[in-house]
Amino acid sequence: MNGNGPQPRNYFPFLDDLEVSPEWDAAAGRFVQQGGPVMVLGAPDTGKSTLCRYLVYRAYTAGQQTALVDLDLGQSHLGPPATLGLGLFPPRRPGDEALNPDGLYFIGQTSPVGAILEVAVGSRILVDLAVSRGCTRVVVNTSGLVQGAGALILKRAQVELLHPGLILGLQRDRELEPLLRGLGGQDPPDWPLLRLPASSRALRKAPEERRAYREERFRRYFHGAYRLALPWRSLVWDGLPWGHGDPLGALDLDHCRRSLGVTPLYGEVQGCRLVLLLAETPATPLLEIARDRGAWNQVHWLTWPAHQFRLVGLLDGRRRTLGLGLILPEPFDPETLALLSPLAAAAVSRLRFVKVGKIRLNLRGQELNHV
Repeated sequence: MNGNGPQPRNYFPFLDDLEVSPEWDAAAGRFVQQGGPVMVLGAPDTGKSTLCRYLVYRAYTAGQQTALVDLDLGQSHLGPPATLGLGLFPPRRPGDEALNPDGLYFIGQTSPVGAILEVAVGSRILVDLAVSRGCTRVVVNTSGLVQGAGALILKRAQVELLHPGLILGLQRDRELEPLLRGLGGQDPPDWPLLRLPASSRALRKAPEERRAYREERFRRYFHGAYRLALPWRSLVWDGLPWGHGDPLGALDLDHCRRSLGVTPLYGEVQGCRLVLLLAETPATPLLEIARDRGAWNQVHWLTWPAHQFRLVGLLDGRRRTLGLGLILPEPFDPETLALLSPLAAAAVSRLRFVKVGKIRLNLRGQELNHV
């Protein structure tokens, strides 16, 4: 079937270039029949996303309410990069790669390394959301992190949290075997496991191609974004070192200025630790000054310019991700936080947390450390 002329209602474009092996077909049949979450494991460029789309297609065309949970932070097909995404089928159709899916979970970086707990928790939250929406078939597309201790810790946590009814391992040779052994995947396995061949049409992508894909997804997500001014008094500042202590009042900030010789824009006390937001890098190490004057045992500081263009997650009071934003390069305003965001106006009143991510982007969607 080609793309010329009218297409029937049951036409799915992604099927045109899809090659389904007998092993894939059998795995899809088993998934459709037994239900429950299925986890798809595999290294980068083995065809995980293609297999997941096919599984969704098979369940969808069998008349089952189906969900896809995308856990690939760097090469996401649901939502922008640096997030976990959830798609529901229906109302979506198989092959839909929405930037604004039915659920998001903000992580704030494009690799699970250093965010294993958040990715594991987010995967469970999105699967639970899918089940609460009536989905009897849930496909979980995991990240390509499959080697090393971090990979084992993450995948083991996801297996224990999600209790998958089936695990599908895609591999070209035997590259998944160390991970599968660590998970308990012996012969016979301790949980339902099928080893599948990698897609014969999966092409290895160069780092430049992966970066270009992320940039295009970010560009599209922020297309049409607008300046959003949020009052600080209604927000909780979260992420990086923020959100773990008591904000300093005007008198405390003035005390820091007199004691340390800097003018803090914002600050928090976290036990014996002082965290400050400064306009610029201090000329003298602040910890040495603080210790000399017996003020604080620990002093941590960041500059406001380092926050500008930083990616943030916009969360409601239950910490559900409403959307993303970029901190605009404007002078620090103690009353207002200025963001660039496509967040729907109806959602602004629900916003409570601003979670600061670990990456910064320019307005073309490029990560600034790559520019």
